[in-house]
Amino acid sequence: MTEAYGGEHSVTAILRNALTRQGLRDPRAGQPLSEAMILGIGGGLGAGYILWEFDKYDSALIVLGFRNRWNYDADFLKNACERLNIAVDMRETSSVKKAGANLDDALAASGTALLWTDKASLPYHGLPSSQKGHSIHLIRVEDDGYDHYIVDDLSASPWSLSRAALAVAREPIPSNKQRSISLQPAENFDLASAVRAGIDDHISHLSRSSESFSLPVYQKWAKLMTHPKNKKSWRAVFARRAGLYLTLRSIYEGITLDDTEGAGLREIYADFLMEATAILDVDLGRAAELYRACAAEWRALAEMALSDELPVFAETKALMRARYAAFAGQDSASLEAAMKDLEALETPNNLEGWPLDGSATNALFERMGQQLHTIFAAEQSALDALKQAMQ
Repeated sequence: MTEAYGGEHSVTAILRNALTRQGLRDPRAGQPLSEAMILGIGGGLGAGYILWEFDKYDSALIVLGFRNRWNYDADFLKNACERLNIAVDMRETSSVKKAGANLDDALAASGTALLWTDKASLPYHGLPSSQKGHSIHLIRVEDDGYDHYIVDDLSASPWSLSRAALAVAREPIPSNKQRSISLQPAENFDLASAVRAGIDDHISHLSRSSESFSLPVYQKWAKLMTHPKNKKSWRAVFARRAGLYLTLRSIYEGITLDDTEGAGLREIYADFLMEATAILDVDLGRAAELYRACAAEWRALAEMALSDELPVFAETKALMRARYAAFAGQDSASLEAAMKDLEALETPNNLEGWPLDGSATNALFERMGQQLHTIFAAEQSALDALKQAMQ
């Protein structure tokens, strides 16, 4: 049995790690499947943008979706497992007691389980209590044989969580249904068929006309940056600048740090396409190159949102990077310190102390809107190249 922990994106990382633990191997080389391969087989990339406004708190936050079915983790996991000939036992309940029993059954069946949790209720993330109930987060657990669980959650070494703390973390988000999954890999699967099905899903998913869950969402977002009348336009939502600092911060974090390899999963998908080239004997190199170009455009948007030209933005980015580095290194003291410093920046910058005047703010919106149009064009070019290669 090979142990595996950590990764870049929670859903693909914990599935890769669970399958590695259970002995699933690439039939060509006898090695565990990579996280990039899991991403591609599951359906690859997605597109999503939601702006949540909280007028009561003078705040707004961005939710960005970068993975296929980013808002339906269970569907992504089931699709990936079906393509790899893996039996999935998914259980849901509203009962805390039954949820515990379901977890015990999953661990007895396969030694590991995938669980839906509330991210802010996982104490080692160090998030403020105000965020509880807002962020669905997938983890993998094993029983340590005593009164705790070994938790796989994006760091190179596992975390430890008491049974009571885990029960609390599973409960706050009703839509999670305290869901648990156990997996039973079959002895044989057709890797080439799985890869091809994942690419077909990716192409189909991103070829839709949806302005909520496919590439046109980026054109819609671009227009909303500067629309003079739409009530969801940034000029309207942020007329008083309330929440703008936190929104720009969430853009940078969502693209570069939170559940991503640093570029909205575009680099990882390019890695998958290069692996798929050898498996399918199809040249996907051009598509991979174009997805790396998309990654660069997403990084450019992140840096545009929080430019180093403003000291407060440079400080914000440094603190966020310190926070994520502390998490990866399981340095709780440094994590807590970074979070406190970030919270200290919120009040003076999120409303009355917004550091840009009206002209500079509107110019920022214009630049971001133009960059989003550039991103849409880059994403469409990459998708078209992949379609052409797979014909």
